[in-house]
Amino acid sequence: MAPVLYIFGTAVPSYTVMILIGFAAGLFVAERRRSLYRLRADVVLAAYFLAGIGAFLGGKLFFVIQGFGSFLELHARDGLSFFTYFSQAGLVFYGGMAGTLGGIFLAAPALQEKPWPLMDTLLPSLPLAQAFGRVGCLLAGCCYGIPVSWGLWMDAASGAPADSPLLPVQLFEAAGCLVLFICLLHLGRTKRPRGYLLSIYLLGYSALRFGLEFLRYDAIRGSIGVLSVSQWCSIAAALCGLLLLRHARSGASEAREESVRSL
Repeated sequence: MAPVLYIFGTAVPSYTVMILIGFAAGLFVAERRRSLYRLRADVVLAAYFLAGIGAFLGGKLFFVIQGFGSFLELHARDGLSFFTYFSQAGLVFYGGMAGTLGGIFLAAPALQEKPWPLMDTLLPSLPLAQAFGRVGCLLAGCCYGIPVSWGLWMDAASGAPADSPLLPVQLFEAAGCLVLFICLLHLGRTKRPRGYLLSIYLLGYSALRFGLEFLRYDAIRGSIGVLSVSQWCSIAAALCGLLLLRHARSGASEAREESVRSL
């Protein structure tokens, strides 16, 4: 693996490089999609950056909450401050997802735009950026898969086991996210009922993540009972997706009936 990349002689974490590439790719897609809802370029740019800030804070906060017991132990033993713990905390995707979606909804009134057109414009960028982020995970050697005979050696990563090849589950998730991106891009070519695209994303990603968690091997994920924390989050996301899908279909049916009555 390659936890560090050298750019013009400067060492840069590979995960950071892939996150930035994914962020730029997502921004490009959002910019190309803004004409569907006639959104201004500055509005899309501002909302996208606010969503990015939400993703960062949400991912950090979820990591902190998930590992708060470890923080208390380190604080009692070594005097670790909360600020240091927060600054060194990693990112958890489901927290980042919640922060992203929340950032978009909070940005809409501040930018004097309706939230759902803004959401549908930016939403396909989320799995695209995530796909690049998972490639960054592979390069960094985190979020690794179970030991297999034909996998990848991650001896350059500090946290991954170096005694056997590991399943490149990060690439599986990246591929799944690209498929989800293409689906959202296709479905989002025309205006959809409020919540429809988000429901497809939540249902698609939660199913992908729930299955891939059985192939993960990193203990930092945490677990509750027989399922990992991410699998419980996947179940919650799927339930939200089903409720949104039902609401979107109900709203579409009502709109059609109103259109018929007005004829």
